[in-house]
Amino acid sequence: MSLASSQPDTGPEYVGNLHMHTTASDGTGRPEELIAAARRAGLDFIIITDHNFLPDLAAEGWRDGVLTLFGSEINDDNLVPEANHCLTLGVAEDMTPFAPDPQGLIDAVRARGGLTFFAHPIEKASRLIPQTYPWTAWDVEGFTGIELWNFMSEFRPHVTSKLKALLVGYLPWWFSQGPEPETLAKWDELLQSRPTVAIGGSDAHAQTYRLGPFRRRFLPYDYCFRAVNTHILTTTPFRRQVEHDRELVYEALAAGRCWIGYDMAGSTRGFRFTAAVDGRVFGMGSVLPAGRAATFQVTLPAPAHIRLIRAGRGVVAEGLGRSLTHTTAEPGAYRVEAWKRWRGRPRGWVFSNPIYLVA
Repeated sequence: MSLASSQPDTGPEYVGNLHMHTTASDGTGRPEELIAAARRAGLDFIIITDHNFLPDLAAEGWRDGVLTLFGSEINDDNLVPEANHCLTLGVAEDMTPFAPDPQGLIDAVRARGGLTFFAHPIEKASRLIPQTYPWTAWDVEGFTGIELWNFMSEFRPHVTSKLKALLVGYLPWWFSQGPEPETLAKWDELLQSRPTVAIGGSDAHAQTYRLGPFRRRFLPYDYCFRAVNTHILTTTPFRRQVEHDRELVYEALAAGRCWIGYDMAGSTRGFRFTAAVDGRVFGMGSVLPAGRAATFQVTLPAPAHIRLIRAGRGVVAEGLGRSLTHTTAEPGAYRVEAWKRWRGRPRGWVFSNPIYLVA
């Protein structure tokens, strides 16, 4: 592949929250409540993804200062056990009829210019929450990527007793540490054979749970929108024109010009990951020729433990601080993890999309 396959190294940065539910499916809030929570959290955009439902896209637009877009989380309600939930973004029609056939769904979304991300692809059960909804159809092709960090799913394996359920309900920040190691390993496996974009999703439902005399609204929208977000770099600034700005969001996600930020532990605005080759600088999603020295540069808005990872080969460089530089010509998909100590524990803070060196 040539340098023509590369992405800009920088651009306007916007912060969004992906994967959330309203009263149109199994969430508890109306769209207006989600939009207000996103505004309070300082988000630039949200993508509402109710189960097997797509509202009239005329409802998309800048609402209360937040670019509000609509996608769907498609799943086959007749599949037992339930599995293969797919986030479909950027399509103007309901994709639910394709739900029984994952490959058919992916093909149909692609034919309409949309994107597909596997929602919570690996989930862990617990004694009190035995039901999981993993992705099992790994033989499919043509998908855009995976939801690397599903915020809601992260808490499921910790609910091993009633006492732990109360602790998770009242102190969720203590248990949140990052994507499941198995999901990271699966992503690295995929990256060795094809470009695969990673996104983070809150999967916000804001449901109320009861345990004896205790009643708690778990992970309300305001909380979720301050936690796991997806930051994008666009080619041009938003114009507050919905058609133009929608295209910028989906183009950035499709290109992998984005990263996952655990913004509750400190804003990740300003993170950058680039590769310099022959004096030219390229950003996430770039496909560059191997065999020519590429100098990777990582920049963070605050100090953290930085790890440069080559998919399938592990950590190739690491250090503490706000920056890291490493030069190599070896082929592979290179990505960044930044881990930050917050409230007494190390937390996954930044998970970048890769830069690819291809033989």
